[in-house]
Amino acid sequence: MVTVSLNRQRLTVYDATQAIANAPISSGRRGRSTPTGVFSVVQKRRHHISNIYNVAMPNMQRLTWSGIALHAGALPGYPASSGCIRLSHGFSRQFFGMTKMGTRVIVTRDPVAPKMIAHERLFGAYPNTDVVANSDLDAEPTQVADASHAAGAASDAVAEVLGVSAAHASEVSGDESAGSTPRQRFLAQRAAEETERARAIRTAGYAWAGKRGTLTQVEREVEAKRAPFKAARAEAQRIEDELAEIEKGVARAEREIALLENPEPVAKSKRKARKARQKSLSAEERAARIDELRGEIVDAEPEMAALRTAAESASKALATAEAAAREADSKLDVAKAEAAEAKAALDRATKAEDAAKAREAKRDLPVSVFISRARQRLYVRQGYDDIFDVEVSFRDPEAPVGTHVFTALDYAPEIGGMSWSVVSVPFEPQRLASAKTQGKKGKQAKPDERPRAGHSAQTAAAALERIDIPEYAREAIADVMKPGSSVVISDLRMSNETGKYTDFIATIR
Repeated sequence: MVTVSLNRQRLTVYDATQAIANAPISSGRRGRSTPTGVFSVVQKRRHHISNIYNVAMPNMQRLTWSGIALHAGALPGYPASSGCIRLSHGFSRQFFGMTKMGTRVIVTRDPVAPKMIAHERLFGAYPNTDVVANSDLDAEPTQVADASHAAGAASDAVAEVLGVSAAHASEVSGDESAGSTPRQRFLAQRAAEETERARAIRTAGYAWAGKRGTLTQVEREVEAKRAPFKAARAEAQRIEDELAEIEKGVARAEREIALLENPEPVAKSKRKARKARQKSLSAEERAARIDELRGEIVDAEPEMAALRTAAESASKALATAEAAAREADSKLDVAKAEAAEAKAALDRATKAEDAAKAREAKRDLPVSVFISRARQRLYVRQGYDDIFDVEVSFRDPEAPVGTHVFTALDYAPEIGGMSWSVVSVPFEPQRLASAKTQGKKGKQAKPDERPRAGHSAQTAAAALERIDIPEYAREAIADVMKPGSSVVISDLRMSNETGKYTDFIATIR
């Protein structure tokens, strides 16, 4: 843990409650003052160039993504930076190796220091030495899952908070059938959930394979239905084209007969009149030609009648084939939709398994808990990922509790599962009268969410005693609690600086 005193212009590094390093700093000057509050290291770079001021910031350790960081710089002996916390070049190199991502940094005006605290309302922890009972370990995964499902009625609140099934929620809420200790119950719960996820993937995989096979079969059926439709359409078009060609020939013959029967047509132009005279025939020739054309028309009539009959039959056949093809297309649409849904279900099951593996990979990381009186809510993060949040209640909710940072130091079964230190962040009464509480989205809120001037800082123990946390949430936190974890209790909401790649941040001013 690191503390920074702006009034003293000093930075102190603690190992548990023992100060192991102390160095001068230069914080933000007037008008660019360094914010006070609870922060953590969210980025570390030996060589960094500020994207705001375009200057080198050696051994940079970022506290906020809006531009506050610890880094090497000039130390004139007074606040002179633009908001960052400057360190000497020599100490910044040493300090860079003393911290890691997530190291808590508490910035206050007056000096603060961690002290040991033991309290029954602090979160416990389930040491890794606890194991599931041999019967649970030896059982097949499906047996574990079946035993889990056979457990009694579950707590709906647990299912909602932890995002697990009702049967699993019953284990978390106190059902002793899955194990004799909470740790065993959580291990059995995770084993059952792992089995359920594997079963979901298998079920979804089988379903998708079946739907994909059905889709392939329907596609073949559609192709088989489309072939007759295409053939019927081609035949109908052929008959229509042939009939149209004959009808055109008959129409030409009828027009020519009309011209031959009127040997002196009224020409619409001199050119057409001259052309008509060149083609003038004798009366005998005209009569012979008329007889020839009429014979062609008579000969074409049976063929046209046959083609019209064939066209009618082809039209009916086309309609039947088209209806069959449309029905097949509808079946294909249904098969495609079902296959897509089956694939989506498989993707969801696979993503759930990937997410569970990602969570499991972070299980060895410390957790962070933020309890806000302003929001009456408890939030839990691990590896910068939100695990869950739950509503809590404060006794005498209008009275301030202060801001307190608890740090889990080591497993200590003899005192309740974990040894803790605490730093209580002092209020700044002279600044509170005009202070406005900053909401999670940066909006201005009522100032009474901060302790009013005149209130003395509440003790950390008193703050713990005023908070009522659901037992199932306590057990869920104890399941992931480990050394290095932290708990922040504050009158404030979490700062809008809290983001995807940060720990919980609470700014006092």
